[in-house]
Amino acid sequence: MAFDDLRSFIRCLEENDLIRHVRKEVDWNLEIGAVVHETFQRHGPALLFDNVKDSDYPLLAGALMTTERLGLALGTPNDCRAMQKKGFEALMHPLEPELISDGACQQNVVTGDDIDLARFPTPFWHPLDGGRFIGTLGVVITKDPDTGAQNAALYRQQVLGKKKTGALLGRHAAMMFQKYAAADKPMPIATCFGVPPALLACAPMPLNYGENEMGVAGALIGKPLPVVRGKTVDLLVPANCEFVLEGYISTDEVGWEEEGPFGEYTGYYGGERLVRPTIELSAITHRDNPILQGTLEGKAPNESETISTFAHSLGMKSDLVKMGVPGIKDVWNRSRGFFTCVSLERQFYAGHARQVIDALLTVSRGTKYIIVVDSDIDVFNAEDVDWAIATRVQPHRDIVITDNQRLGMVLDPSIQPDMRAHWLDVRTSKMGIDATTKYKGHEFPPTVEPDAQAHARVLEHWHEYGIDTEPVESIPVAGRS
Repeated sequence: MAFDDLRSFIRCLEENDLIRHVRKEVDWNLEIGAVVHETFQRHGPALLFDNVKDSDYPLLAGALMTTERLGLALGTPNDCRAMQKKGFEALMHPLEPELISDGACQQNVVTGDDIDLARFPTPFWHPLDGGRFIGTLGVVITKDPDTGAQNAALYRQQVLGKKKTGALLGRHAAMMFQKYAAADKPMPIATCFGVPPALLACAPMPLNYGENEMGVAGALIGKPLPVVRGKTVDLLVPANCEFVLEGYISTDEVGWEEEGPFGEYTGYYGGERLVRPTIELSAITHRDNPILQGTLEGKAPNESETISTFAHSLGMKSDLVKMGVPGIKDVWNRSRGFFTCVSLERQFYAGHARQVIDALLTVSRGTKYIIVVDSDIDVFNAEDVDWAIATRVQPHRDIVITDNQRLGMVLDPSIQPDMRAHWLDVRTSKMGIDATTKYKGHEFPPTVEPDAQAHARVLEHWHEYGIDTEPVESIPVAGRS
């Protein structure tokens, strides 16, 4: 069973020697960012900063940095395929959250002039950031005003004052905000920190509008996720999380403030300084002795790469299955969502591979490169995928490139600025690659493999050779264990 709160997961990391307590005082101004960067580069342990300058609380970073730690959090082996199998079952059979009357996250309730974000260990992560960003792993909860359906997602938030943050909202929250704006009502919003690891892994999933990430998280945990109603907002939040920032976004843009830029997951500074939706806090609720969770963004290796690879892969696989595309074996979405590789159990008909490409071109937002391969290719192994592209693709025959009117990501630095000037109007071109061997007009030669019987005997007697290494089934591409 996966963990139903962050603290039990931290204890598991301690028991398995996968976390370090940093007891030396560290400065929130750039020092934390530099320490986390170096730890990520070394594929090191999770870090709990117990003594952050000017702060009342500790900061956790890197808890889900590796596939090993993600597997522990989800209750699976350190194996990408096993994680995806459990995640897909949870996605197909979600458990609705259970509303309870009292939650640990509301042991302390702070309102009015007592709200002060300066008490948090919010880092100034990168030297060219526009300020201190508290929202890097905060799960943002919003609600459709018409249907009541909630959305949980990861959106960045910058501290703009004692009780104010600026947010770069994503697709579903932006859609919900348009409904509030049409009714001229402020949008309630809650940002939850230190949530159960399963919810953190689900929050970036590209689910369909109206689908509940907390239901998927509950299925991953093995029981409904307990939730409580916010103290000042009519939203359901995880009962066992560490902190909740409750507030509202006014539909009157006159009161909004400038936010950004920020050192983003693309490895570039993104979301240039612009006036963006501003959250006025109405309350902060938290557990006794709470822990803030955040992470350093930037190019891989980093924690959010591992989380988003798991989450986006499941969302893409779900989309294909729900659209009725047959024969889907595995889906792996990497490089922060820009690459999606799909393997087919078999091609049932001519055009099957192109159908997969067309389907993902229709539903995907961030993916720019879609690769379809046969069942013999391990999508979790980047070398395997590269080999398929190198030896099974004729560019004039097997590559399709779209126009530049497809849905894009506002933080994609390759898109010219005038085509990502507004958070609701981002356009990009995309490419599909058919790296299969079927219906290409000729037969491919046999692939080179060892003799099956000889290979089986070698594996049986492997320890006798004195080579001192284990046979590798696949190489995870989303962080090393």
